[in-house]
Amino acid sequence: MLGDRAHVRLHRAGLAVALVAGYVASVLLSIFVSRTGGAAASLWTATGFLAGAFVLLPRPWRIGVAASCVFAQGAIALIAGDGPVQATLYPLVNLLEAALAGWLAIRFCGVRARRLSLRELALLPIAAITPAVAIAAGLGALINLALRGEPLLDGWLGWAIQGGLGMLIVMPAVLLASRVGQYREFDRSGPETAAILAGMGAVVAAVFLQNDLPLQFAIFPALTLIAVRLGPPGAAAACLLTAMIALPLSVLVEGPAALSHGLDGVGRVRLTELIVVAALVSTLVTAVAVGDQARLRQLMLGRDRAARAARLRARRAEAAARGQGSAQSEAVSPGERVASVA
Repeated sequence: MLGDRAHVRLHRAGLAVALVAGYVASVLLSIFVSRTGGAAASLWTATGFLAGAFVLLPRPWRIGVAASCVFAQGAIALIAGDGPVQATLYPLVNLLEAALAGWLAIRFCGVRARRLSLRELALLPIAAITPAVAIAAGLGALINLALRGEPLLDGWLGWAIQGGLGMLIVMPAVLLASRVGQYREFDRSGPETAAILAGMGAVVAAVFLQNDLPLQFAIFPALTLIAVRLGPPGAAAACLLTAMIALPLSVLVEGPAALSHGLDGVGRVRLTELIVVAALVSTLVTAVAVGDQARLRQLMLGRDRAARAARLRARRAEAAARGQGSAQSEAVSPGERVASVA
């Protein structure tokens, strides 16, 4: 029992560390890389990691992860040159957004199921992400109005678009990637999984490091192959990897989005985010469908094996009964047989 408890604590600690690391890395990406590229506040994927923590972890762990994320974002914002008011209020709004998205996902989307179906994944953006982002965007717009004089509609749209797309990219992928133990039919060796994800990273880098050809379509078949081979958890990890490579490159070197001459820097990042979201949706749908088919096949094979074993046991029992009957008949004496006939 103690070993099981220690294993659970270790698993939760590793998950908490991974989610905090993802949040901090996303904040660094959004604050420093986007500002360096001249597309300030053009992408925000951090809140999806915090929302995943509210779904996947129990209450004490949530508090620790939330406090770490809020403190880290505030410190990074101060180092980046933001004022103390912004460095305090913005992390709190992100905390509210993540907590609300996590609560709605648990309450209305059934995201605590052992395996997520297409129904849960479809409800997630409709019943959890959209309402949470809309409410948080309203608060963010009020803060921007008070601090910067930004019009409410512009502030709401800016916050809602970047927060909604970012959470839509990250949160489903985090929820599926954390369920790797529930998809035993897709167990692969460590070297094979690492090689597949490394190859995917190379493909994404090759696509988004050039701006001469619109090669964004190349990531779709690659992600589909990963969905078939590694299942939902591997597909989710591949989608996260794709987002973490494609979005920074779209800011720093523009990538294929530069061919859209009618878009500014922020518009190009938005286009890349939409492409990543489209790839995410199609990949996860394929992965979940393949996972359901694989599970159904295993269930049918298991039932067939159980039926065969039951038939074999019945035949053995029948043969044993016949053997006992013949043995008893042989044990009857000739006098008893004559008496019984008489």
